[in-house]
Amino acid sequence: MFAPVLRNRNFSIYMVGSTFSLHGLWIQRVAIGWLAWELTESETWLGIIALSEFLPIMFFGPLFGVLADRWHRKTVAFAANVLNGLLAALLFVLVLLQVIDIYLLFAITMCLGIVSSAFQPVRMSLIPSLVPDDLLAPAVAAQSIVFNVSRFLGPAIAGVAIATAGLASAFAINAVTYLAMLLALLLVKLRRARSGGEQSHFFAELKDGIDYTVTHVDIRQQLIIVALSALFGRAVIVMLPAFAGSIFGGGSSTLATLTSVSGAGAVVAGFYLTVIGSGDRLLWSTVFGTVATGIIMTLLGATSSYVLGIGLVAVLGFSLTLVGVGSQARIQTIVAETMRGRVLSLWAAVAFSAPALGSVIIGAIADVHGLGITVVIGGAICTVLSLVLAWSVARLAPEP
Repeated sequence: MFAPVLRNRNFSIYMVGSTFSLHGLWIQRVAIGWLAWELTESETWLGIIALSEFLPIMFFGPLFGVLADRWHRKTVAFAANVLNGLLAALLFVLVLLQVIDIYLLFAITMCLGIVSSAFQPVRMSLIPSLVPDDLLAPAVAAQSIVFNVSRFLGPAIAGVAIATAGLASAFAINAVTYLAMLLALLLVKLRRARSGGEQSHFFAELKDGIDYTVTHVDIRQQLIIVALSALFGRAVIVMLPAFAGSIFGGGSSTLATLTSVSGAGAVVAGFYLTVIGSGDRLLWSTVFGTVATGIIMTLLGATSSYVLGIGLVAVLGFSLTLVGVGSQARIQTIVAETMRGRVLSLWAAVAFSAPALGSVIIGAIADVHGLGITVVIGGAICTVLSLVLAWSVARLAPEP
């Protein structure tokens, strides 16, 4: 299934570098979450730290999306990875010297969020720049599988590293993995370094991208679907340190297990998405994933069983990936090349900022009323809204 795209030199080199970098990213995300929990033992602070990393994508992402259609994509990707590597090294030093507090962690994760807001639209635009159009679909699918494998293995590596070598080691590992990505970027050659669209005034291009996204029925539907899933379901993933510590009474290894099984479910979903192809089946998979997310949230919030929690988090990872990867794949195959950077930046703004907003809301309510009941209520709301969304998609779907 993936043989033709894996024989593509540019794509293969990029995927090797990306594989190392993505594993490091998930190692660092687990470490940041556990560090925030160790420093505060507060669900509210978990949400705030997540917000500090992902909220910049909502505000700055669309602006960088315009630049992604203007600037040389490889140059921007290289600069962003250098900055991310330096920030990871800074976290390593601060944690090693035990001079970090929650406010400094907030500031650094905010910087990570700003860099990510510049890199995300470029990262998603790189795949179409590496392979010919006939290999785009399998390339996107292969990238999603690698991403989700890293969600499975990265937290497991983080759990071992933190338990054996300390929290600082996780940040050191992430800093080193960026070297592989930087080398890959030096070696690949892009088919399209820029979008090729006609340039005008910056804010006119921004408005054109927003207008195109809003008026394109299929793309608009996918943004609404991913917003609902991310606001509720991915916010629960952000809260996994609190589930590990307060609901299941575990430590960093418990968190690593929960995050890993979420990644395992996501890997299964990634393979499933490669089988179903595009079209209506892909659309309805994203809708189904949103409905399933609400139901699983309700069950997860209602249980204190660690074993049952592991299973539910794995299924939650599956459903969230149906939505996240499915919506991105659908958009990648239908968006106009001249609008790719701007549309994908809007997708990223929704997909990455919604979990941060949701986690702050869930965290603040959970600090007062408890995490379990908060997640149950959130899951019930998500279920109702997703069923309304499914009805709306069915109503607007074209006749067969």
